[in-house]
Amino acid sequence: MPAVIANYRKQETLSRLKKAYTTINQALKMSEIDNGEYEYWEDGQALGADVYLQKYWLPYFNVTQICNNYSDCGYESSQPYKLLNGTKSSMVFTGRLNRVPFVTADGIVYSISVAIGGDTNDPDAAKNSSIIYVDINASKAPNTIGKDLFLFQRVNGKGILPHCHDSGTNYINTDCSKTGEGNCCAQKIIMNGWQFPKDYPYK
Repeated sequence: MPAVIANYRKQETLSRLKKAYTTINQALKMSEIDNGEYEYWEDGQALGADVYLQKYWLPYFNVTQICNNYSDCGYESSQPYKLLNGTKSSMVFTGRLNRVPFVTADGIVYSISVAIGGDTNDPDAAKNSSIIYVDINASKAPNTIGKDLFLFQRVNGKGILPHCHDSGTNYINTDCSKTGEGNCCAQKIIMNGWQFPKDYPYK
């Protein structure tokens, strides 16, 4: 019975992750029809996170709750997440200048970084500012990167791709391991045909 339950949870994770990935890519495509290509959108920091989300993102999701603070969406602290290696993540759940997460009707939290559409002069800064965090079961445990929290990023001309999509296999495997942070785990799963590979640190 424990093995059956574990397998069910794994399949549920994969199903919800794939659904979230499809949903956010569809939202981006619909927004680009109305607002033009992502890379030419207005500077989100200049607009403000609320205006940016209301204009470019929220109309294209079935939103049930805006997370103006962590307790609005059932989280117990402003830093609720852990890295895959078990240490506490420094990521702040909400930041009024940078991100305002929201919950959709299917119980998934999307946290989209406010960023200008185009590239900056610093490729790493541009990559970090385009990150999207997706918590596939909202505030429910385990709140761990690589288990129920996954990272994606917007890429000009390509839509939304898993974080580390442009990294080497060794880097991805090191990050998505029992001793890693878990930032590359969505890419690891997708690389394996939307399945958990045998070495995936799910437990």
